[in-house]
Amino acid sequence: MKLTADFKPDVRIAGSDGVDFYSLSSFDKNPERILSLQSELDSWLYSQRSWLDASPGAKVYFLIGNHEDRLRRWLWKHPELSSLSALSIESMFSFKELGIKLADKEGLEVNVHDKLIITHGSMVRKWSSYTARGELEKRRYSISVMSGHTHRGGRFFTTVRGRLCEALECFCLCSLEPEYTYAPDWQQGIVFATMKKDYVSFDMIPFHDVRNKKVAHWRGKEYKA
Repeated sequence: MKLTADFKPDVRIAGSDGVDFYSLSSFDKNPERILSLQSELDSWLYSQRSWLDASPGAKVYFLIGNHEDRLRRWLWKHPELSSLSALSIESMFSFKELGIKLADKEGLEVNVHDKLIITHGSMVRKWSSYTARGELEKRRYSISVMSGHTHRGGRFFTTVRGRLCEALECFCLCSLEPEYTYAPDWQQGIVFATMKKDYVSFDMIPFHDVRNKKVAHWRGKEYKA
């Protein structure tokens, strides 16, 4: 949030696995977390209000990740509840209060001036930047892409007809110690994109763990939390 306040974005992305929907998952569940849905939503709403303070005036788009999509899949299994407006994404995530707009294509992507697609992503490949390349291949190398989903940082470059295209895996902001796996190959961080007239410039900022603090560097400044 300190980095974001200094960057002063015009557009900010919300959602994209911001809530786990753990209790609606089809996977085996820890009984201590089975009733966690309201606390997950409360935590997300609390953090979003802080993000609003860090990025006043920014347009906020909600990307639906595979974890938020657990709500849709659960409702499809319980269609008798699917018509309740209280169970819609817009209602549960307080879009009106927080000034959030659902991303295009039913929440799947944001297209920024036909130069950049921002999406949660739909694939996971083994190594850093391999998934980024896959997302670019999916779009026939026609436009630069920022994606999440892998919980990693990665960057892939290619030149098509004299024009540079990039694809970025945009780190994560979640815990690096999930209960379902040990020592995952994930990285925390944040990515900024600056739109120019003829191209897009990216800043990839990884977070380092230094003596129980998170440390990042950007434009000559050190950030600690």
